[in-house]
Amino acid sequence: MKILLVTLCVLATIHPATLSQSNSPQSPVEISGEAHHHPKLENEFVRIWDVTVPAGEATLWHVHRNDNVVVTFADANLRLESATAAPAEAQWKFGEVRFAKATYVHRAINTGATPFHNLTIELLKSPGPQEQSPKYPITRTPVLENERVRVFRVTLEPGQSTAMHTHVFAGLSIALTSGEIEITTEGKKPADKLSLPLGDVRWRAGAVTHSVKNVGKTRFEAVDVELK
Repeated sequence: MKILLVTLCVLATIHPATLSQSNSPQSPVEISGEAHHHPKLENEFVRIWDVTVPAGEATLWHVHRNDNVVVTFADANLRLESATAAPAEAQWKFGEVRFAKATYVHRAINTGATPFHNLTIELLKSPGPQEQSPKYPITRTPVLENERVRVFRVTLEPGQSTAMHTHVFAGLSIALTSGEIEITTEGKKPADKLSLPLGDVRWRAGAVTHSVKNVGKTRFEAVDVELK
C-alpha cells in the first residue's frame, strides 16, 4: 500500500505535457489517432472528419497526408503550430472555407472562448467532370476554386429559392445551419423535402440539375463542395 501511495504521488506531480512528450512534430499521430477528429463519411473520393476542439484545449501533433478542405461552423480563435513554420494566430469565421495542400504536420490550440467546430474533408481521388455542357450553368461566384475543388456558399431566407442549376462535378453539400429545404431535381417528381441538422452532409455521386428552396422559418446556409 505504501509503495502504491508513493507511486500515485509521483504521478500527480508530473505535468500533463510530460506525459505526451512522445507526441511531437517529429512523432505525430495519424488523424485517426487524434481524439478531436471523428469519422463522418468516407468513400473512394473523400474522407470526412468531424472536428471539435473545446476552448482551452489543443489537438495532438498530427499529420495530414491528403489535400483537404476545412469548413467551419462557428467563429473561433486558434494558435496553429507547424512542424515547418513559425506559430501563427488564426481567426476563423462562421462558414469559412480553407484549402490546405498535403503533406504537413501541425497542431491546433484553441485560444478563444468558444469551441472550434469544423469538417475536415480529405480529398482522396478525383472523380472528374460528369457533364461537359451544362444546361443551366452555375452563375454564382465560388468562394474557393483551385485545381482540386470548386466551393459555393448558399444563403436562403425563408421562402427563397436558388435558380435551377447544374453541378457538373461530383461533390457534397454541407448544412452550416439546421433548416427545412425542398429540392426540385430535373426529371424527378415530386420534389424532395428534407429536414437538415447543422453539419448534415449529403454526397452527390454525379452531375445533377436542381433548385433548392428554403421552406423553413429561419435563414438556411450551406456550402457545396465540387470535386474536380
